[in-house]
Amino acid sequence: MSLASKDRIVIVGAGQAAIQLAQTLRMKGHAGPITLLGEESAPPYQRPPLSKAFMKGDLAEEKLFLKPLSFYENKDVGLCLNTRVTGIDRANKTVTCADGTSHDYDRLVLATGSRPRMLDSIAHLENVQVLRGLEDAKALKARLSDLKHVTVLGGGYIGLEAAAVLRGMGIDVVVLERMPRLLARVTGETISDYFLRLHRHHGVNILCDVEVTEYVSSDDRLTAVKLADGRDIATDLLLVGIGVLPNQELAEEAGLECGNGIIVDEDSRTSDERIYAIGDCSMRPLQGQPQKLRLESVPNAIDQADIVAAHILGAERPGYNPPWFWSDQYDIKIQTAGLFTGHTHTVVRGDIEVGRFAVFYFESDRFIAVDAINDPQSFMAGKQVLKLSIPLKRHHLEETDEPMMSIVKKLQQK
Repeated sequence: MSLASKDRIVIVGAGQAAIQLAQTLRMKGHAGPITLLGEESAPPYQRPPLSKAFMKGDLAEEKLFLKPLSFYENKDVGLCLNTRVTGIDRANKTVTCADGTSHDYDRLVLATGSRPRMLDSIAHLENVQVLRGLEDAKALKARLSDLKHVTVLGGGYIGLEAAAVLRGMGIDVVVLERMPRLLARVTGETISDYFLRLHRHHGVNILCDVEVTEYVSSDDRLTAVKLADGRDIATDLLLVGIGVLPNQELAEEAGLECGNGIIVDEDSRTSDERIYAIGDCSMRPLQGQPQKLRLESVPNAIDQADIVAAHILGAERPGYNPPWFWSDQYDIKIQTAGLFTGHTHTVVRGDIEVGRFAVFYFESDRFIAVDAINDPQSFMAGKQVLKLSIPLKRHHLEETDEPMMSIVKKLQQK
């Protein structure tokens, strides 16, 4: 048994990364106390369905919970909800909370997540909101029957997922994007163009390369959005989806090294060897990437939790998993493996018009990522190539109808 197996583990945060770490530690034999300190009133829950199934009413609130409440009792995991941590005393290895309580630790894990960027000038308005947490989703869901028009600020995945659901309910939707194209920060032009056409086909008014000059309000309600080109957009609600910020203030105040997130090493350790950071709040090294990056995804949260569990228990670090993501809009699922940034060439396989295709991204002749639209085989193949460093080249994909998994298997055998 590892000497660390009885350590007191305190996890600040109660989201996907936190519950994954608690579960893995117990499953791997950790016998010491584990305590989760969460600011929200709900136990750890899934966030991806909030902008989709939950908002549509297809998923009950309790179905969002990642574990039944019995898990915490059966696995002897302390779950403290409505608990805000206000400080870390690194010298005495103690965290203090707003309610005056404190918790001693041998290992501290920061799983503080991220928060939506908000426009301070209009944040107080009654019909301006974000969609990040359960309370946000419940508030939006309660408004739906009274909405005829919604303006979505930001053409990223969260905004587009919400737009798809709202449009499916018969609500008029306009999406405002400052960049020249949708999803510009996360994907290439082929995918951006595809989703532009998809949403317009479903009746969403997509406006790219636009600048908001004024938010018009009356009686604490937003009434219209003015654009630089002179257009005025009257609306019942503004949904702000312009990205997120890492919750790193607690770490900064404790003197931990931070950048665009809490900076960690390969084992997710911060600049204090007794403190880890995992999930959306952390900035980590990634295989094949020249700089540390902050990833916002469920798979990343799970991977880092498993890495920390292994380090605490003195076990071998888990093998590399490439970053991957997904989004559901209408009847379309996009699955991404790898990071497209820095690509110089693309190869498209499949039928864009039918809505079943994949875009493979290469940096020169080095495969770096794939976006697969309703094409799980291409996604799985690309993920395997990245995980195993299989030498996939552009010429392997061009002018051939051979299935992707067949191509990958042949390359593995060489």
